[in-house]
Amino acid sequence: MGFFDDAGPERDWERRGGVWKRPDAELPRAAESALLLARTDAVAVAVTAIWAFRSGFEFWVAVLFRQPGPALQKEPDDQSLHIGLRFADGRKVANVGHVPGPAGSVPGNLILSPLGFGGGMFSRSRSYWVWPLPPAGPMTFVCEWAAFGIPETSMDVDAEPILRAATQTIKLWPEDKDGAPA
Repeated sequence: MGFFDDAGPERDWERRGGVWKRPDAELPRAAESALLLARTDAVAVAVTAIWAFRSGFEFWVAVLFRQPGPALQKEPDDQSLHIGLRFADGRKVANVGHVPGPAGSVPGNLILSPLGFGGGMFSRSRSYWVWPLPPAGPMTFVCEWAAFGIPETSMDVDAEPILRAATQTIKLWPEDKDGAPA
């Protein structure tokens, strides 16, 4: 069984505000960069930055094309880029689909939510918010992209730089009980 085989869109938290949302009143700290997840003759997939917050972290995935990339079009879910994470304690979450929606659940204690995207002829990027912070130990990034011949591929990183950076963020204003700037 592969990492993405049981990925599902459990989103009971999505309609409610709460501690699992990305903070608006906090400046993050850089924690990691330049993690190459996969490369073929045509395309490379990398995590280009991880920004730590006190309650979670944001990471950017970049897709770099050797030649101008294909026009943006809807791919079948089984052909689109899949991104996932596994924490040292075994919890995992994955975003699947052409335009990934939020994945995970508050009861499962792990959220992965897309935030931003962009790109051009030679690259595409997408950012994701992860809640909560990972436990100490290895954290695994996983990707697969059938349309470009990328099988399930993973890379482990140590969670310590993320945890350390999370203690050094800058809170801009106090927050109210729902996490919004007061």
